[in-house]
This record gives sequence, structure tokens and C-alpha cells, in this order.
Amino acid sequence: MFTGNKKVMARGLTMAMALSVFLSACGTTKTDEKKTSDSASGGDKTVNLTFAVETPKQEETKAVWQEIVDGYAKKKPNVKIKLDYAPNDGDAFRTWLTTGLIGGTAPEIVPSRYTWTHEDLNKDLLVDLTAEYDKPNPYTDNKVWKDTFTPTILSEMKNPISGKLSGVALQTLAIRVFYNQDLFKKNNLQIPKTWPEFIEVQKKLKAAGVTPFAFANSKPGDNHLLWVTNLMTNQIAADKVKSFDWNSNRQLELNEIAAAVDQGAINLESPDWNAVMPIIKDWSQYWAKGYNGMNGDTAKEMFIRGDVAMVMAGNFELQTIQDSKARKFEFGTFALPYLTKKENPNAAEKYYELGGYPDMVFTIPKKVTGDKLDAAVDFLKYLSSPEVATIQGNKMYTATTLVNVKLPDNLQGFQFVGERILVNFYAAHISKQLNEDLVRIGQLYLENSVAMDKFAGEMQKTLKNSMTETMKTNNWTKDNQYGNKK
Repeated sequence: MFTGNKKVMARGLTMAMALSVFLSACGTTKTDEKKTSDSASGGDKTVNLTFAVETPKQEETKAVWQEIVDGYAKKKPNVKIKLDYAPNDGDAFRTWLTTGLIGGTAPEIVPSRYTWTHEDLNKDLLVDLTAEYDKPNPYTDNKVWKDTFTPTILSEMKNPISGKLSGVALQTLAIRVFYNQDLFKKNNLQIPKTWPEFIEVQKKLKAAGVTPFAFANSKPGDNHLLWVTNLMTNQIAADKVKSFDWNSNRQLELNEIAAAVDQGAINLESPDWNAVMPIIKDWSQYWAKGYNGMNGDTAKEMFIRGDVAMVMAGNFELQTIQDSKARKFEFGTFALPYLTKKENPNAAEKYYELGGYPDMVFTIPKKVTGDKLDAAVDFLKYLSSPEVATIQGNKMYTATTLVNVKLPDNLQGFQFVGERILVNFYAAHISKQLNEDLVRIGQLYLENSVAMDKFAGEMQKTLKNSMTETMKTNNWTKDNQYGNKK
């Protein structure tokens, strides 16, 4: 559990982190430094790059990004990096990125989403970084770059069609329920672990005149329905498709999901897969009114003002909630409580984690070549170093994707307490249409405009059509083991 009172001060480096950074600095020989400098900046030649990040919601974050850029400048004075900003609204951001990539106007280093790097690499709009991942990172004690990342992160960054890598992820995510500790204490409530305990807490809050939960479901990008549906579905159905995890990486990849759907192991019209929806619908009686029109920012602001007792958010929202001057109460976090066999006889009765997927992704447009490309790649390697991970963890509250780098104290509440979900097929990178339909048709189901059988039938139709098209595009069949038999 994470507990927050007033503003958390940035922590000093732990001895382990300090040693890691010291060894990283010492592990690069003068010859290596010269080679890297020559490669990244063309020797004495000045190389100018523009590095774009999503526009931060806090002005302080802009200063952190500038600190990172300045840190690189000290190491590579011949590389001049200008910090620029991209829109932080999902649709506007995607439009900005696509327009820049196609028109050749994008900065040399751009922010993206890991699913977008898959799409854009397939369109030949990005630099293929696969070969670079096999080379040393001079900012991580010259370890092979790909070996410095958490294996599951690297796996998800790989293009599901070609297996190539075209982006670098600096942050991973964990989803938690943020709760108002003052309201919990006032109403003598304990942190719930199971779903019945969770519902009982909300019953008591509602009886006391407190709105229990802010649930955002205005659009797919709000993610609340996606998070809950995926977490619960894995609790009741993951065991049914474990046999499709052919590479044993504890995560069904696109071809494995396609196989499970093609062979009927995943069927959203079956209670094995859709039984979570009535549970979610029953829970909705404790949500703030207007949830189908409420976006994520509004839900978060309701929590910060004290209008609701709880809200779901990721570690990427921790800084906003922690540092908000509007918040007049202490808060904490806990993992979404797990289902018991009372709710569903197939419930695993243990925590599952939705997070752990790549975030804060950066990539290089295909137009970048020569000295600029060498410098851009070198800067990406610097961004994915323990030095930068420490800065971001302490000042931006980001959970690093690197191995052997300890989370700072302010992120301890986001340590995993359960298994990572096995099946993530509602996510946009598996099927954009299914991701959208979950909210579009889900809204109608939650407000009693469509029945359960209609909702499940439409969702299964979308899933089946999406996987059929995916199989056709990739020439996956049962005979070739869905791409595994070459």
C-alpha cells in the first residue's frame, strides 16, 4: 500500500543506485567514449536535434526534461538538442504525429505509443532500431542495450508482425485504486482485499452520504472499463487459454490470441468470458453520476476535491494527485480487489496486475539519417540509462522499464502484488475496433439500453472479424501454427 500525506520530497539516490551509476560512468573506456562521441556527433561537427515530448500537465515536469537534456549536453557538447512539445490529448497527439511522419516535418526524436510504433513501422515511417538493440549502451556500463530492459517490456515493444523494434519505452505502468484516507478513517473502513469487502466499503460510504467512486467511461482512452474488464476476465478465464502461451512468456501475443479465437477457446458469448460484465454493472450503482460522459481528468479532479472517496489511476497520475494544492486530505492506494468464488465459481481468488506494459515511448522518424540518426540513437540510449531513470523516478514519479533499478520510495505503493494478466485482447494494439466497442456498446449495456446477449454477441462478432483479418494479413493458419512454423 502507498500512503501519501503532504508533498513527497525527492529522495536521494540509494547506495545501490549510486553504485550503478558510478559503475556506468567508469565502465566506458576513453576509446569507447571517443567511438560513441564520433558516432553520435560526427567528431567536432555540431549536430542539431529536436526532441519532442508530450506537453506535461505540470510546469515542473518541463524543467525535469530540460535537466535531462542538459545532462546529455555535458556528455556530448557537439549535439545541440532543442526541447519541443507535442499535444497531450490522445486524438490530437495521434494526428500531430501521423501528419509529421508522413509529411516529413516531425522532430528527429518523437513521443509515441508502443502500439503506434507497430503501426507506423509497418507503414515504413520509422527507423528500425532492432540492430541497435543488439549493441552496447555506453550509458549502462556497456551492457547490450536489449539486455537492460525488463523482458516483458521488450517483448511488447516488438512489432507483432515482423518482430522488429522501432521504439524505446522508458516507463511501465501499474494501476491502483486511490482512496481518501480521511473518509476511510471517519467511517471506520479498512482497505479491502476481496470484491465482497470492496462492495461493502462502498455500501457504507454511500449510506453515509459519500459518493464512493469516480469511474470515467466517456471514451476508450479513459481506460477505466478496459482496466476492470481485463483484470476481472483474467481472474475467471486465464486458465482456459494457458495452453496457447506457446513461448511461455506469461502473455498471449497476437498470434496466440488469434489461435485461441480461431479454435473457439476464446468466445465472448460464453459466460466463461463475459460473466464479469454483470459484476461491473452491479458495481456501477456506487459510481458518481454521469460516468458515461465523464473523462479521466474529471474523475481525478473529483477525487482531488474530495467529492468522491476513490478513483482508479496509474502511477503516471501520482504526481498530479500528490502535489495538488486542491487536495486537503491524506490519500493512499491499493490494488483493485480480486473476485471470489461467490461472484464466480471460476475465480482464481488472487490479484492480477494490469500494468507492466510499455509507456513513455520515443522513436525516430524514417527521414532521419546520417549524423542526425547516429546522434538520435545515442540520445535514446542515454534516455534509457539508470541515470535518467533515477531522475525520472524521483521527480516525475515514473516506474522504469530497466532491470536492476530500484523504484524510489514514492512509487513503493505500485510494486506488483499479483501476476500480470495473461490475456489483454481488449487493448487497442490487439484490436482497435474491439477496444472501441467495449466502451461504445458497454455504455449501452451499463445504462440498460442493450441486453447482455446483444452486448456479448456484438463483441464476439468484432473479435472474430478482427482476428480473421489479422490472420489473413499475416498468412496465419492452423496448419502453419499461426506463424510459428516457417
